Amino acid sequence: MRIYLLIATLLLTKQAPVSCVRLLELQVPAQAAEGGEAILGCQFDMERDILYSVKWYKDGREFYRYVHDSQRPINHFATPGVMVDVRRSSSTVVTLVHLTRESAGLYRCEVSGEAPLFATVHEEKYITIYLLPETKPILTGLKEKYDVGDRIRANCTSSGSRPEAQLKWLINNKLVGKNYIRGPWYRATMRDDVTETILELKFTVGSHHFNFDTMELKCQATIAPLYQQETVYQVLRKDIPPLDSFTDMPELGEQPLPTFPHFGDTSKLPLENETDAAGTGLHLDKLLVLFILLLINL
Repeated sequence: MRIYLLIATLLLTKQAPVSCVRLLELQVPAQAAEGGEAILGCQFDMERDILYSVKWYKDGREFYRYVHDSQRPINHFATPGVMVDVRRSSSTVVTLVHLTRESAGLYRCEVSGEAPLFATVHEEKYITIYLLPETKPILTGLKEKYDVGDRIRANCTSSGSRPEAQLKWLINNKLVGKNYIRGPWYRATMRDDVTETILELKFTVGSHHFNFDTMELKCQATIAPLYQQETVYQVLRKDIPPLDSFTDMPELGEQPLPTFPHFGDTSKLPLENETDAAGTGLHLDKLLVLFILLLINL
């Protein structure tokens, strides 16, 4: 009898093996875009234990379960804001699609070992859902050409988003100073959680604002780390001489032809040699007449 009691005591006091289940890395994005997708990763090491299940929770509510030794290992449960793409999910990855505002929350991965201990480890992270602008920033109030001394006042508007977009103006790829801008202002939309953002650019045009008679105005909108878009507008200098004014100028090294006063029709004027010849002939005729008269008198 005592022998049986001793054996039972030894069995009861025998130490169970220590579980070595470890979570290596929980890959949950801090931000995701509304209408987009999020890939949740849970990397673990069972070491000497055997995997029993991997479960995922949102705000304490189970929405995904993977049971290793089951005919149907994957199961997912209806949860507001959570839609699982089963074809792209496994024991280590869960893919969420068609995210909505309700998809934001605290996500927990829980890994359990086999019986009899069912040793369990877990880790959790929060996801924030952003609504990104549907278009690039929109520029209004700008003209195609400006003179030095003209006043520029233009608005950059980012369409509805959550949170508000961060806007900035650049001139020739250089960030403008605070004295160049007014705002930002925020305008409500049909959705109470979505706002438009507006930033005004205002300054007097100087010659230093032009680079080869062109000025580049740019507005950038950012919602880090998911969104960055920009719109560029090219402005021309208004007082540039038109290209046609240069077409009538002589080419380099070419001298203009001289001009002379008009003397009428000169085709009937005798040439210098012709006048001299006529004068010489008249002089010989006079000498011949005098010679004949002398002969007669003799």
